[in-house]
Amino acid sequence: MLWGDGDGPRRIEAPVIAELEGLRALARSLVHGDADADDLVQDTALAALVHPPATDRPVRPWLGTVLRNRWRMIHRGARRREAREALVADDAVESPADSIDRARVLEKLSAALVALDEPLRVVVMRRYFDGESSAEIARALDVPAGTVRWRLKTGLDRMRGALDAEKKNWRVVLAAPLAKGLFVVKTKTSIAVGIALVALAIALIAGLFALGNRGGEPAPVATGSAPSPATLHRAAAPSAPPPAVMSPGQGKPVVEAAELPGGAVNGRVINWSTGEGVEGADLTFQADTGATTVRSGAQGAFALEPAAPGRFTLLVATAPGFLPYAPELAHSTVIARTEKDRAVRGITIFLFPALDYQGTVVDSAAHPVANAHVRLLGTPQNEQVLDKLATEWTTNASGEFVFHAADGAIFEAETRTARGWARLDGNVALTHHLMIRIDEGAPPHDVTISGHVVDEAGRPLADALVRAVIADERGPAYAPATVMSGVDGAFVLTGLVAKPYDLSAELEDRAPAIVRGVVGGKHDLQLVLGTGAELAGAVTTTAHEPVPAYTLLVFRREGVGRDLVVAKSVIEPRGHFSVRVAPGEYELVAAAAGWAPSARVTATAPAADVAIAVSPGGTLRGTIVAAADGAPLGYARVMREGGDGGASAQPANAGTVSRPDGTFELAGIPPGPFSITIGAGGYHPRIEGGLTATDGGTLGPLRIALARLAEGETPKLELVGIGTALTADGDALRVDKVFPGSGAEAAGIVEGDRIVAVDGIVVTQLGMDGSIGKIRGVEGTTIAISLRRAAGVVALVVERRKLRT
Repeated sequence: MLWGDGDGPRRIEAPVIAELEGLRALARSLVHGDADADDLVQDTALAALVHPPATDRPVRPWLGTVLRNRWRMIHRGARRREAREALVADDAVESPADSIDRARVLEKLSAALVALDEPLRVVVMRRYFDGESSAEIARALDVPAGTVRWRLKTGLDRMRGALDAEKKNWRVVLAAPLAKGLFVVKTKTSIAVGIALVALAIALIAGLFALGNRGGEPAPVATGSAPSPATLHRAAAPSAPPPAVMSPGQGKPVVEAAELPGGAVNGRVINWSTGEGVEGADLTFQADTGATTVRSGAQGAFALEPAAPGRFTLLVATAPGFLPYAPELAHSTVIARTEKDRAVRGITIFLFPALDYQGTVVDSAAHPVANAHVRLLGTPQNEQVLDKLATEWTTNASGEFVFHAADGAIFEAETRTARGWARLDGNVALTHHLMIRIDEGAPPHDVTISGHVVDEAGRPLADALVRAVIADERGPAYAPATVMSGVDGAFVLTGLVAKPYDLSAELEDRAPAIVRGVVGGKHDLQLVLGTGAELAGAVTTTAHEPVPAYTLLVFRREGVGRDLVVAKSVIEPRGHFSVRVAPGEYELVAAAAGWAPSARVTATAPAADVAIAVSPGGTLRGTIVAAADGAPLGYARVMREGGDGGASAQPANAGTVSRPDGTFELAGIPPGPFSITIGAGGYHPRIEGGLTATDGGTLGPLRIALARLAEGETPKLELVGIGTALTADGDALRVDKVFPGSGAEAAGIVEGDRIVAVDGIVVTQLGMDGSIGKIRGVEGTTIAISLRRAAGVVALVVERRKLRT
């Protein structure tokens, strides 16, 4: 980092930078909240850069004094007056050449500010022109303080990148007159703008190392005129052409040699609903050196080409008209590692369209309820945090409201005396309509669970993601709750009920913690995140070639059920992986685009050489048509049933969509029996079973007809099976529901029965997905089911029938 004094540019001493991070504890003791503490540390940093201490003076006490003085200034409300006195210098003199250079850089600075997209521009303006703190901005915009800090950092990174593109050492041009006091502002009308521009220039030069680097080592100090690590590539052409457009989500990423010092990751951003490329999408990757934002170009092509190899986490992916992929800060599960002179090409990033859904709130008599308060309680993936969607609405006179939300989102509607809940499920996705029924006297969700997240020694851990999921019941009334632990490790989960929850906590480079059966209302709970044990290895093909991009799923086996403890999407040229878990036995599965998922690999942690292999799998070809007239249905989603997991941006089971002529190809189907799900807007969804795949084999062409929804009709799932709803329960599958007219009903299966074997194979061996896959089949065929009842094990032969549920 460069600064200027009377003798020209010089480098800020590293001890000043190193000690700044240690000021956080002092800052937190003076102010309330992380956001205000960050602001105070930042102000101290700027003061240190303008007037660094003498080289023979101890750095830490000097910085502590500066910080306390800054706090007193803020406390007395004299911050702007002190800034004005420090900046006005009547006797300052500069040369005409310096004046022109400074004016040109300030012009570029202003242009970079105007060019910022919303909501980045408003955050930068409020921070530097209105003098608001991160906490104040968060309250005004109704977003988390962490989101404000991220937007501020991203906005400054993009401005810095725009200035870097001028290929001039703008840091030196701005730094020298700042140190000499040559930014002269003398009139009341110009003082505010002048101070704001100076503060903004200082922040850009300083790199805002106090932001986005919480709890770790001080951020590296840039030196000389090297380009900023955060550069926005606007529709820049990748170093290689985009891969050929093929069935969405089916392309296999490859590794190629490339003369790139930091390696590269190339691919496409595509629309989940249509498979088309998304131009103008911004992908922000976080590395130890800072954040880098790249923008997709034609056909959604993007290229991440860092200056040096490193580990890059996909922090945020956004595009106008799409739901953002923006999980909690530092908790994204999409990670890329680059290597010198090696490029991973053919990566797919999915974005989901922000569709307009209509909601209606009705009472117990189905009458619309006006002025009902509706709020989003949560989503299973919790992926819209840093870039937050609207979360509250008020119904109009017809009881209606319009919203955008992710699949699985849970909503609560309430009036003074009534409340109710609903989930954005597949039916809502097909009809674009959500109905929330409210009832008088329904209990509020006003219970909390609180506690602390600590390490093995009992020391508090900040920024751990704590999640609560209802343990024994599922339904729209029971939304998952998530929260981040504070600097003291404390957390409070709100909006719960007095029922048992399963709690989990996770933090990078630590083993996840899980505590089951925590009843709502529990306090002083302790979640221990230990260093755990390492599970490491590599994902390859059956021909022993490395797989450079995959989603890794790590399960802890519990009878038939398997608890997912780790899900990471990894981009790594050599296919390597490393995760931390509690010591014990686990099952690992890798899923990669274009390949069949691996078989479950059992490993006992710690283990350093876990080998996971994906196979070519089978390919299914077919056509989706309308049942009424045989017209082809384009953009119908076709997915293999089961095998879900991973982030929405890179799911383990991506599936594909049909082409405009209704045709599709689904590759990477694991060998053995399988079924597919098919859905299209305005049609009843369907599950097609009785299919068997082989490695390298091709099935089809299959013709699948979907029935159109009638006006106002609720979608019903069409399938062939025995007609039961099942839940994993220890070493069996519990029958939760038997559908009328089904083969299960005819055979005498009742609710509460427990299936222990299917066609002679115990369900603990098959697992949940495998058991359901065998139960699906061809209409009119039969299957042997073994049930456990109070009287013992009963064997039944059950007919598969066509069902609409």
